[in-house]
Amino acid sequence: MDQLKSFSSTLEKICGDVETTAYRAIKGKKLLITMTNADARVVRTCGDLEVLRQADKLNFGPGANWAEESVGTNAIGTSLVTGRPIQVMGEEHFCRSHHRWSCTAAPILDPRGDIWGCFDISGPTESDHSKNMELVLQAAKALEHRLSRLYCSELEGQMGSLFSSMFNSVMTGIISMDSSGRITNANTIAETLLNHTGKSLRGYQADLFFDFEVFLAKAKHATIHEPVVIKCLVNKDLFVRAMPIFATDGTWTDTIITVSEMQRFHQSVVPERVLEEKKNVSVETPKGFEHVLHSSAVMRRAIKQAANVARTPSTVLLSGESGTGKELFARGIHQAGPRAKNPFVAVNCGAFSEELVQSELFGYCEGAFTGAVKRGRIGQFQRADKGVLFLDEISEMPLSQQVNLLRALEERAIVPVGGTDPRPVDVKIIAATNKDLSELVQQGLFREDLFYRLNVVGIAIPPLRDRGGDVVQLAAYHLNRLCSDFGLESVHISPEAESVLMVHDWPGNVRELVNCLEYAVNNLSGDVLHMENLPPSLLAQARGGTDTDRIKRTSEFHLKKREEVAIREALDFHNGNISKTAKALGIGRNTLYSKMERFSIQA
Repeated sequence: MDQLKSFSSTLEKICGDVETTAYRAIKGKKLLITMTNADARVVRTCGDLEVLRQADKLNFGPGANWAEESVGTNAIGTSLVTGRPIQVMGEEHFCRSHHRWSCTAAPILDPRGDIWGCFDISGPTESDHSKNMELVLQAAKALEHRLSRLYCSELEGQMGSLFSSMFNSVMTGIISMDSSGRITNANTIAETLLNHTGKSLRGYQADLFFDFEVFLAKAKHATIHEPVVIKCLVNKDLFVRAMPIFATDGTWTDTIITVSEMQRFHQSVVPERVLEEKKNVSVETPKGFEHVLHSSAVMRRAIKQAANVARTPSTVLLSGESGTGKELFARGIHQAGPRAKNPFVAVNCGAFSEELVQSELFGYCEGAFTGAVKRGRIGQFQRADKGVLFLDEISEMPLSQQVNLLRALEERAIVPVGGTDPRPVDVKIIAATNKDLSELVQQGLFREDLFYRLNVVGIAIPPLRDRGGDVVQLAAYHLNRLCSDFGLESVHISPEAESVLMVHDWPGNVRELVNCLEYAVNNLSGDVLHMENLPPSLLAQARGGTDTDRIKRTSEFHLKKREEVAIREALDFHNGNISKTAKALGIGRNTLYSKMERFSIQA
């Protein structure tokens, strides 16, 4: 009943004029309007009194269940099951008692595209049903639009509440303003520092407090996306930084200004020499992994784990989505370990037929089968002797051949096809998969004993969407590499294009990013990669979707930007002290660490 009450409350907010318009169209035609939730529970009815009385006898009142599994074929239940508008006439109803009625229904979708409810017009078969399909479609579409607006309004309220909590919890003054320089919000710390205690800053122009004109000119041309130090006109001892915020389409929408006391800021300043030394130590990439571009903490951890396992002969299982760079990691492990001067042999386990797997991996003896070359041939295990054997797409290894691979791993020896004597081999095995091997084991598609033999040290390579600022770093590198390969002048990426790249999910990971940049290079007309140079599909995703999707993405984008700025300023204020920063932000230490990792922030 609570679900029905919640649905009824929402319906009450959105159905007013829609219900009134539909009722005017059916008035006097012996028809009935019925609205249900997604479970086919009747919530609201409206119609001529005579028809309402007849409907009561058919259990057509509020609370009634018209799901298909309860009463069989009917317009409401069948429409909700199929997700399509439908008309069920007379004897097409499953229940004999409903054969004298005809019904027309259309599902109502919520902003995510899920079925939220149903709008139905019903009445005796002799009533006029000629316009009913048109009416229910118009009503359902109108209710969807109103539901979308209501959802956006609630989302805006939630985002505002979250932002307000964060805004007023930090110990740094934070001010937001629109593109004209008018202050739209400020926390109490900002008001105190600017001697405006007890009086809101909202509505004032920023140039009353700050030397804002130079920054404003730069931001209007979208040439900066990093904080810029500006002067405070009312208190020269304050340290002030401003940063423009861009929407996903590259439009400059507003500005964030942070204000802190100069003395406290200088306490957090470390001599440049010490910073440089610390930088060199903290971001030093292990030997062998110099070719893996990254700056994110999540990627740094994966590389550190890979560099550690490179020192031992232990078997490694690399897991990650397609395009995340599993072979780069495998080659890095080879180069970082004691086998670097010995062979690195890569084998695609999905490239060979079931009949050829054994001969490719273990070789074969002379005369082993028709067509075999004289004197036989060594397999990939022997080619990789004293080095590294990389078994890519291990999940594609035929089930019937997995036992042979297991035996070779356990005995550290192979038997060529047509041979009888084991031949010792010394190889470090690195396997890779873009599938969940444990799930394949449960499905009987992969041997459990082989899975445990391979998964001695498991390393999960993060997808590009979880690597934060790595996207822009990788994009800049590959863009200039492609320009060099094509004999073109080097270019840089505009802030609006960076925004589009950052909000994309990259299901194809780095491989998809490189293809996207190659498309862009072929559409360049100057020394800057603009948003319009990117593939249409990428722009459609960034700009497209429903109004709700766009509002939600933009709101989330702004909130994340503000959250990142607040965290950076709070860390500056507390000299990198995690406990004090977390307390000031009103969050736990683990939550702070998680957010720092997401935004690639180092204490």
